[in-house]
Amino acid sequence: MTQAGENVEECTGAILFTDLVGFTAYTSSLGDLEALRVLDRQREIVDGALGDAGDARVVKELGDGLMIWIGSAAEGLRCAMELMLAIENERTAGEFPLAVRMGMHYGSALVRGDDLVGQSINIASRVADLAGPGELLVSGDLIGEFSGQLIDFEMHSVGPVRVKGVIDPIWINRLSA
Repeated sequence: MTQAGENVEECTGAILFTDLVGFTAYTSSLGDLEALRVLDRQREIVDGALGDAGDARVVKELGDGLMIWIGSAAEGLRCAMELMLAIENERTAGEFPLAVRMGMHYGSALVRGDDLVGQSINIASRVADLAGPGELLVSGDLIGEFSGQLIDFEMHSVGPVRVKGVIDPIWINRLSA
């Protein structure tokens, strides 16, 4: 229990952060109602990508981004790739105006109420910060969960990267379909 008397549990899984690239400028140009429409559509796409994953949920909305929890590395990777492809397909068709950047890490976190906290959450957020438009970057810890299993995605090693607030470099991989 925390000092406030809340129950705190530890869980392990994949943490995914998303960020809509250029959202602030888009909102400035087209207004708040259009921005809300884009956020609503993003949430519909995310809910569709998470639909079949048993232990997955949007933990919180962070402005134009999301923090998502998926209980396994394999399901996390599948959901992230499905989400990235769905948004890119809608962008290509002219139905979604912005690119998404995503970062994912695998590790433990503390559950407090509906929220998650811990170093794994911080790392996932930092990995997302490194991604470019339309990119999914994942930590070596997430890839390590596959231990010899085949991954149905093309993976390119970015290498070890130092990120703010983390002592050791994080091994980063870029995934594409």
